[in-house]
Amino acid sequence: MPIAPGTLRDLQEVGKDLYQLALVTSHGGNLSVRDGHDIWITGTGTMLGRLRDRHIARVSMDGRYEGPPPSSDTTLHQAVYAITGANAVAHAHPRHAIALSFTTDTFVPGDLEGQLHLKEVPVVAAGPLQVEQIAAGLRNHLVVLLRGHGAYARGQTLWEALHWITALEESAHIAWLRAALPGRE
Repeated sequence: MPIAPGTLRDLQEVGKDLYQLALVTSHGGNLSVRDGHDIWITGTGTMLGRLRDRHIARVSMDGRYEGPPPSSDTTLHQAVYAITGANAVAHAHPRHAIALSFTTDTFVPGDLEGQLHLKEVPVVAAGPLQVEQIAAGLRNHLVVLLRGHGAYARGQTLWEALHWITALEESAHIAWLRAALPGRE
């Protein structure tokens, strides 16, 4: 079954935004959208800024897929869908948020938008339990950081997941700038 034009357009536009906002490298990050019991997910090593239908895999919950080899994060995306009401997942590499992930187990935004929307962002250590911990974190939070690597956000749409990724990076950037102000210890 071919990907619906609206789903493809959303994947393309959100992928392009993530790349243009420097939230992923040329071949970094991944995106997925739930489609009934299956998901559409970007293929391994695809360029989010230049997505075409040939770069998107359809994956069933039992792991069978059509199209290119799916993202190495496919199991994580499936785990998020299994325990949340999300319809979309985005993974990006926001620089300031990643830098802050080295120094805390929970990022609490100091800016008003971050406080209003994100409240707090759990930081998960890389390791054998990271898939389960990220998925569990996304049950109660909009976005989760994987220490030293990147952020995963859930949403009802890819646009909502993009919103949480960009809100996280803005909050982290503000925290970074606040820490650099003179007179701070």
